Amino acid sequence: MSQAADPAARGARYLILGGGSVTSEYYLPALRLLGALDRVTVADPSQASLDLLTAGFPGIDARLGGYEQGFQADAAETVIVAAPNALHVPASRLALEDGRDVLCEKPLALSEAACAGLAQLARDRGRLLKVAMSRRYLPSWRLAREIVAGGELGEVRAIEASDCAPFGWRPRSFAFFAPEAGGVLADMGVHYLDFLESLVGPMRPLAYADDARGGVESNVEFRLQSDAGAAVELRLSRTRPGETFVRIECERGEIRIDKHDERAVVVGAAGSPGRRVSSLQPFRNGRGHWPTSFVGSFCDLLVDFQNAVQGLPSDIADVEDARRTAALIEWAYAQRRPAAAPAAPARTEGPDALITGATGFIGGHLLDRLREAGASVRITARHPSTLANVARYPVQLAPGGVLDAEAMRQAAKGVRTVFHLAVDGSSPQARRVTVEGTRNVVEAAIGAGADCVVVLSTMYVFGFPDTDAPVDETFPYRPYGGAYARSKATMERWCLKRAESSGATRIVVLNPSCVFGPAGGAYTTTPFELAQAGAFGWIDGGVGVCNYNYVGNLVDAMLRAAETPAAHGQRFIISDGAVTWREFLGPLLGAPADAFPSFSARELAALNRRLERFEPRALARAIIASPGVRGAARKSGVIRAASRLLGVADQPAPAVAEAVAVCAEVERPPPPAWIAQLYGPAKTRFSAAKAEAVLGWRPRVELAEAQRLTRAWLEANRPTA
Repeated sequence: MSQAADPAARGARYLILGGGSVTSEYYLPALRLLGALDRVTVADPSQASLDLLTAGFPGIDARLGGYEQGFQADAAETVIVAAPNALHVPASRLALEDGRDVLCEKPLALSEAACAGLAQLARDRGRLLKVAMSRRYLPSWRLAREIVAGGELGEVRAIEASDCAPFGWRPRSFAFFAPEAGGVLADMGVHYLDFLESLVGPMRPLAYADDARGGVESNVEFRLQSDAGAAVELRLSRTRPGETFVRIECERGEIRIDKHDERAVVVGAAGSPGRRVSSLQPFRNGRGHWPTSFVGSFCDLLVDFQNAVQGLPSDIADVEDARRTAALIEWAYAQRRPAAAPAAPARTEGPDALITGATGFIGGHLLDRLREAGASVRITARHPSTLANVARYPVQLAPGGVLDAEAMRQAAKGVRTVFHLAVDGSSPQARRVTVEGTRNVVEAAIGAGADCVVVLSTMYVFGFPDTDAPVDETFPYRPYGGAYARSKATMERWCLKRAESSGATRIVVLNPSCVFGPAGGAYTTTPFELAQAGAFGWIDGGVGVCNYNYVGNLVDAMLRAAETPAAHGQRFIISDGAVTWREFLGPLLGAPADAFPSFSARELAALNRRLERFEPRALARAIIASPGVRGAARKSGVIRAASRLLGVADQPAPAVAEAVAVCAEVERPPPPAWIAQLYGPAKTRFSAAKAEAVLGWRPRVELAEAQRLTRAWLEANRPTA
């Protein structure tokens, strides 16, 4: 519902350069609340982006073209620069030269010199240049500043700021991760540096570390100190789960801001419990109808900018603020250690390797290894939101998914080796991605004259034959695990047939067993998180056989396959060995193996089905209240299974009922039924003898060491909030 125009914004015309996510998610919703959408022009070089904007915000003027074309025949007094970071300086410069007032998205620039140049240009042209530090306007941040400035808790002694979560933003442009755009420090860190200086004044940097390896950083640790001696610690991550908060320690208490609560802060005097404090007027310029969210903050920001244009008091960030934060970022980036491996000499015809699925678990480890060896790498990606990890490296990017045959042909040009790892395990087009997508990649590799294409499959295409003999590559296809395994088997057959006529391009298929390791999923984080939630259980005591494959060992096998001419047209089981599920998962769960209950697959399925049909509290009350129901409960498979889950199998029915009630009170779920498919009772063992004989591959990292490395990663990346 449209709101009446805010007095400070009334009459202003806006030209927004860039139609990406920040425009669609924040600027346009805020301008709609301010009643100004009919005075907005958006310029963007992507017609698809403009179509999305005009569909969601009827009434705006959409103009196709880059920032240079945006000014043509446009009378807007205010230019909002919301283009990719690398374009902020040239777009702001052009707007100022054209005589417009400019509100530029953060960061204005990543160097002091660039900020100083823009400041001088604004003075020379007599125009306003401000920076859209939108988080300044969050009610929680504003309230914290007011409390600190009021002196109620005394001087600030230390600040700890943490913003750690898997990357959740959905930028529309791959330029978001370009090296010249900066990484998480330039993106989120600039907000925190600006805010921290507003609390303690100018800061000097002490130490900095990040994980950039020639690209942009995803993880940052930054220590600073204010001129008054306050210690500041900033942690940022785009890949690791963690807490998102700011803790401000003062002489007589502390203030805590939690990112999930944008309206309030928690304030506690020394030695007393904290209290939640919120403001009666969340926004400085608010008229009472703005949401207490990030959109409301953009409303406040836009009105504050117009206040500044009119010469009224405002809190908006200026070029001097941007210069100070740019200086800190510039210093930080200068502290980086050299990239993990020097770039290999450029191949005139293209990079050494192409990876599809590089943004996934196994692909990320393969990319790490290739870059450590100095190889040049190109990757495919369907969307920029998946690039947080791989953008740490100076990779070549080939936009497009494997279902786009032309995109794959372009991606494969000049490449020596193709590693095809891309998979889609859940969407309606999963089978097409596996079968048709693999054909596109393999045909592109053959057409480009690549030396080799290594295709990753799975041991599940063999199923779990009831045999005492180790399963090897001579066993027939008996896919286990539904459509995923069936489509993999279809894909494999096609690859092996195509190898008969692929000419100089070798085709190799690998069938890894249960792959685990840092950043892993089904055999790493999934059981760990279930255990931490109290929702893990053993199937038949965990005596089933686990055929395991440490991810580093699998990468070894992929590299061997690519380098071995005799591997052409063959498939290879890649498995480090076999132990029981209890032996494999026990060291990874974060609790003693005996702490978890055991079920048969049938019992677990029944428990899940029946618990969906009744309310446990009601059953518990009925059991306690009725002797007749108590007797019936002794025969209930549900109660017996629940009692095993809670360790009270031999106790009388009332005690069991109490246990069920407790389970319900703490909302403790039973283990999900699907763990029987992942960690089940099968006894099948797989053989990697062929991989050893032909590829010369053997697991380099032993199980105990692999478990130690994986457990260390799990602990370091354990969610803390």
